[in-house]
Amino acid sequence: MFPGVTEESCAMAWSVLEPAIAKAREAGLINGLRGTIMVLDPANPDSAAPLFVGHVGEPNPEYLRNVEGKVAVTMRTGLDSSRVRQDFPHLYREGDIKYPGAIIREGLIVAFSGVQGDFDEMICEWMVAALRAIARDRFSRPGGADEADGAYL
Repeated sequence: MFPGVTEESCAMAWSVLEPAIAKAREAGLINGLRGTIMVLDPANPDSAAPLFVGHVGEPNPEYLRNVEGKVAVTMRTGLDSSRVRQDFPHLYREGDIKYPGAIIREGLIVAFSGVQGDFDEMICEWMVAALRAIARDRFSRPGGADEADGAYL
């Protein structure tokens, strides 16, 4: 049976991305090897409860709080947090986080906090790409949803 995006598929995607984040630090692109990522459940878009939370380095409550703030802005506006900051600052409310680092792609909301905002967003894009690839692979691989009986998942 095809599971969609799950905590397990998020953990798999995250394990693939962590070495890339380390490489970005080694290359001097990002200002640290630290941060927190959050993925919301696209099957439950009205819930701010995370499907997955992962960390680079030691978990830091500040990064988690920032990720939650980024998610809140993106959930409320339906826009990437960088777009709110750059193009729609009038959508901010008192108490909103001002930093970018949350994206929404086809119903999937991912946020990262820990390095520079543009690179926080890059890491989110990587996570979305990895999750989509894993889901597509699971859908079409032998024994996947394409081979299941009937028209429904």
